[in-house]
This record gives sequence, structure tokens and C-alpha cells, in this order.
Amino acid sequence: MAKKIEAALFDCDGVIINSAADISDAVNATLKHYRMQQLSYAKLKTFVGNGARALIERAIRTSKGLPLDAPLPVDEKKCQEILDWYLRYYYSHAIIKTRLYPGFAAACKNLFDDGIKLGIVTNKPTNILLEILEYFGIAKYFGAPIGADKVKNLKPAPDGIFLALKILGVPANRAIMVGDSYTDVGAGHAAGTFTAACLKGMGDKKAMLAQKPEIVLGYASEIAPAILLANMAAKR
Repeated sequence: MAKKIEAALFDCDGVIINSAADISDAVNATLKHYRMQQLSYAKLKTFVGNGARALIERAIRTSKGLPLDAPLPVDEKKCQEILDWYLRYYYSHAIIKTRLYPGFAAACKNLFDDGIKLGIVTNKPTNILLEILEYFGIAKYFGAPIGADKVKNLKPAPDGIFLALKILGVPANRAIMVGDSYTDVGAGHAAGTFTAACLKGMGDKKAMLAQKPEIVLGYASEIAPAILLANMAAKR
């Protein structure tokens, strides 16, 4: 990180917020509604990170006792109906058990006050993302909140990062993508940013570290002092 960092982009679930319980509850409410076998919290947690559609498809297959690469046991129309029901339920139950990760609000303020532009690139729907940011009082820090509905291709494709950087007016080689999964690190590298991996998140740590992030953190809040120190060194 020899160059000055002008923007920090964050994933949402597992990075900004610990949302696994609310997501799991919403998926199980959906499975129950459609008379399918409910799944454990531990299992559902592993399905998060590739967007709501992938989450629901994985839940349906597993509920039916099928491997994740098996053909979907419902037709497209039914799958969309189940997905829509899940999204409505989750939207109205997204902040029941969800919490910000330790120190994240303070880290946002420190970065923002130091002139670092902030964005979010998530495979989560934008309307739910914005509600969560407002609830926790941190929406004011983010100039580019990019949800799944804002781009054609989800992470690990770099589309969301490109859009966020365009809005923020920062080149990729002066930005860092902070995430907790291989999709985040992969998207960052595909876009040409630096990357940071959060070990305290919800993603598959082995797969994430295999993508060779430049920085490894515990919580995302730890990126604030790292950026500020790197930028001080870059000025010398």
C-alpha cells in the first residue's frame, strides 16, 4: 500500500454487520411457509454472500436433501415466488438481531473526517442496505452504497466496485475493498483495488485467504488505522 488510499469500499454482511441470525430466521420462515424442512443456523450461515437468489436456491436444495450443484427441484416461476416472499419477510425483519461489528461506526467517522471516501459494494438489495445504514446512524458516511440491484453482475464480478469508484471519483489503484469472503477479495482484485480480508466475518476463510488479500484483519474497523498510517507514510 505505497500509494495514498483515497477510498475504502466495504461489503455489508459479515463486514459492517453481523446479520447471520436475521438472515437465517428469514430463510427458515420462508421454508416453513412453503412447507419445507427448516435448516440450522450453522448451515444457513455458510450460504450467505452471493446474493438472495443464490441463498434461496441453496436453502431449497438443502431442505430437499439435495447437493448444492443439483438441479433446482422447483421451476423458475416457483423459485421466484419463494425468493419474493423471502425478500418481503427479510425486509420487514432485517434489524431484529443484527448488530454492527465492534468499532465500525467510530472507524467510519475517523476515515470520513480524514477525507477518505467511503462506499459499500454488497450482493444485498439496496433498499435493505439503506434501511440498515440509517438504523445504525452511519448512512451519512457513505457516498456510494451499491446493492445487488444496481449492477448486472454480482461479486466476484467487479461491476459494483467500478460503479462505486465512478460515483466517488477515485481510481481503483487508490482504493481498497474490505470483505469477508472470496467474492469480495476476488472482486477487488478484478477491479484493480487493494483488498483486505476480515477473519471475524461470516465467509469461508480458507477460500478468502486463497485469493491472497493484501491485508488480513480481524474486524473491518481495523482498516481505519491501517489506511491512516499508510497514507501518512505515503506523504513522506
